[in-house]
Amino acid sequence: MNPLSLLRNLLLALAGGVEPRHLAAGFALGAALGLVPKGNLIAASFFLLFFFLRVDKGMAFVTAAVFTPLAYAIDGPAHRLGLALLQAPALKGLWTFLYDLPIVPLTRFNNSVVLGNLVIAVVLFAPLYLLGLRLAGWYNAVAKPYIERSAVMRSLKSWYWFQKYQEFMG
Repeated sequence: MNPLSLLRNLLLALAGGVEPRHLAAGFALGAALGLVPKGNLIAASFFLLFFFLRVDKGMAFVTAAVFTPLAYAIDGPAHRLGLALLQAPALKGLWTFLYDLPIVPLTRFNNSVVLGNLVIAVVLFAPLYLLGLRLAGWYNAVAKPYIERSAVMRSLKSWYWFQKYQEFMG
């Protein structure tokens, strides 16, 4: 998907037709992908989840793009958290067992920044989902009526693709 297609999907989702829970799930999953460093099996797994779960893909990709720079900003605390977990004596057997498995080393969990950001993403998933639900509710109640009356939205609604989308959605 190209960036314009993603933006179009996000605008269509916000215009209606997508359930708030799908937007919220896209928001939370996109944030998780954005927080996890790329180039490992964990990031690839989060990316694949976009296609296997019913989440709004436009919201997920936009949120991932927003959270990726934030991940770089929290690398210091993520490193300290990951290092503490990797050096914990009680977890040494777990790390050894996981590293000896055939595919698990591709996750690069033994990198302190990867592990720290993964833990942060997992811990923040539920609160971000709930925040996404609240934001979707606020958007539908407050912002959507204002945006739909705006000149920009009236112009967008006159476009061919938007009319076809509304016909398709019934």
